[in-house]
Amino acid sequence: MTLPSAKSYGPKVDSEEAYSFLLRLFSASADEVPPVCLWGRHGIGKTELVKTIAQEQGWKFVTISPAQFEEMGDLIGLPFLDKNEATGKTSSRFAPPEWVPQEKGPGILLIDDFNRADDRILRGLMALWQERKLSSWTLPSGWFMVLTANPEGDLYSVTPVDEASLTRMLHLELQFNVQAWVNWAQGQDLPNTAIDFVSQHPEVIDGLKTTPRTLTYFFRLWRQYGQPGLDDPQLRLLLESAVTPRATKQFMDFLQKSDWNLPDAQELLTQPLTQTKDLFQKILAETPVRTDLINLLFSRLSSYVETQSQLPANQEERLAEILLIPELPSEHVLLFLHGLSASQHSALGRLLQHPALSQLLLAQ
Repeated sequence: MTLPSAKSYGPKVDSEEAYSFLLRLFSASADEVPPVCLWGRHGIGKTELVKTIAQEQGWKFVTISPAQFEEMGDLIGLPFLDKNEATGKTSSRFAPPEWVPQEKGPGILLIDDFNRADDRILRGLMALWQERKLSSWTLPSGWFMVLTANPEGDLYSVTPVDEASLTRMLHLELQFNVQAWVNWAQGQDLPNTAIDFVSQHPEVIDGLKTTPRTLTYFFRLWRQYGQPGLDDPQLRLLLESAVTPRATKQFMDFLQKSDWNLPDAQELLTQPLTQTKDLFQKILAETPVRTDLINLLFSRLSSYVETQSQLPANQEERLAEILLIPELPSEHVLLFLHGLSASQHSALGRLLQHPALSQLLLAQ
């Protein structure tokens, strides 16, 4: 499906690239870091990414949705009379609204869907982005500001943002990347079947109704209900309440074909090697050969290895033994090694100490 065109802001990155960039940015003094705006279509995980960083760092986290602000008082607060005890003079000041952080950071202030706010509110926010203060109050030190926004275009009801505002922040455009989603999903304890489905059918995400967010809603409910099968009459209803009929059909077709109970990556790296060899031999003996199952197993291995900065020695050795199984098609092994090379994973060097693997990679 071709989506409506939209303005583009900042470099296009996936969630892992955005995560790494923000972490490095947040290693600097918060008072010196301008706000960062994450642009992207709905349901792609912009808000979840920022929450995850705050949670993992153990930082304070405050989120506001300026689209809900109806008056400037919601933004700058309400006035009160403040008497200066030294001079005896009284002047009006503004008490900060409840959402304003009162304690020093580290913390993240998330301004969610900022360009859905009224134009008056957007113009009022400019001082916060540049000066870290509004009217009589100042954002405490140690707080980073992150904004999220939907792109301007026919798909969204947003307020155009002028260049004066845009030049007061840094910009990233978040895009869906199936491998990044798989890596994230494994940490969320989503069912293997769900992760396998998305990794093999990334085209199911149309960016409209079927998004990473709506699929995750379904997968979590599906897990909670005990992963009901095709014999459950409410499975289709549950699916279509979250995603499109097309995505529903694809997932139900996938369930119908999922007749193999395949081990996850950790099982592959810990179970007896003879058991793994037997599994691959059975798959390769199918007519036609179930290359989709081989792809799936290698995808599980790749996702697991990518999330480990360093594999335990026993798992690293077992991985080498699996890659050296003679019956395995060399193109699958090669793609796996290329993936490790692209990510510069520490396991690659030791894997290439095996002559057969190093020759395979160097021959390309």
